[in-house]
Amino acid sequence: MYDFQIYTGKNTTTKSELGISGDIVKTLVENVPKHKNYKVIFNNWFSSYKLVRELKDDGIYTLGTIRSNRVSGCNLQNDEVMKNNGRGSHDYLTDANSNIIFLKWFDNKPVHLISSYVGVEPMDMVKRWSVKDKKHIQVDRPAIVKEYNEHMGGVDLMDMLVELYRIDIKAKRYYLRIIFHLIDIAVVNNFRSQIALALIQSGKTPTRKRGRPSEGNKLPTIKTPRIQRPVDDVRYDQIGHMPVPIDEKQRCKHCITSKIRFKCIKCNLPLEKGAACVDLSVDMLFRCLRLNFVDLMNCFSDGALDRFITRLATKLGFT
Repeated sequence: MYDFQIYTGKNTTTKSELGISGDIVKTLVENVPKHKNYKVIFNNWFSSYKLVRELKDDGIYTLGTIRSNRVSGCNLQNDEVMKNNGRGSHDYLTDANSNIIFLKWFDNKPVHLISSYVGVEPMDMVKRWSVKDKKHIQVDRPAIVKEYNEHMGGVDLMDMLVELYRIDIKAKRYYLRIIFHLIDIAVVNNFRSQIALALIQSGKTPTRKRGRPSEGNKLPTIKTPRIQRPVDDVRYDQIGHMPVPIDEKQRCKHCITSKIRFKCIKCNLPLEKGAACVDLSVDMLFRCLRLNFVDLMNCFSDGALDRFITRLATKLGFT
């Protein structure tokens, strides 16, 4: 959710020739940067030609379904003609001055759309179920319909996610419900995925297979995807963060400059000495020897283990 407005009666918005639906849209897009290629998509209750024209003049592109009685002077094919032409037929008009398109597309029923940035081309095909033929058929679909289907429904999606884990509160004071609803929206907006990841990983030690990976199961070399950094609740829980050797040197995610052959088993990031979640120095490893000997040996390859023993002996004064 980018912005919202609480309905307070007839005085919720200032009255203008756009009507209450258009005034609501104008109010909600006041903080949207102008002339930065931002796009707003809405349904037919909000849409009107005057609204689309004003928003385009303000540098905001729009797209939406529209009621046929809100666009006067657009004489398109009637429903009977389009029904005879079959599903996927369409007709449209474009305003030469504003370059705003008004389109009528026939699927099961006629659908009217208006847009200030997308038109008919490129056409594509979409699968639809035919009751008459009892099978799926391919139907022509203009680009404006595809754009609307792909990006519409954000408010419904947010309502669905809020309802999944809504804060359950029973209160006679109505403003408490508003406050907790805003908290739910904030969680859905920014933190739901991070909270889920933190709950899964926080306070747990990851399991890993013992021994070296099999030589016969190597996959073909592909571009390594970018590793997502864990959330802070996982980075600083001080549980299960241990260095493990890796085959190739990687750039340290802590200092960005050096390349190392170790990574944190829990964060799955290459980290050198002094990193936030794990310190690879001899002092740190020596203090962590309360781990059993087998687990400690599994943290190193043969060469790394020899170097560690040499450095440890030097630190203790045996050489």
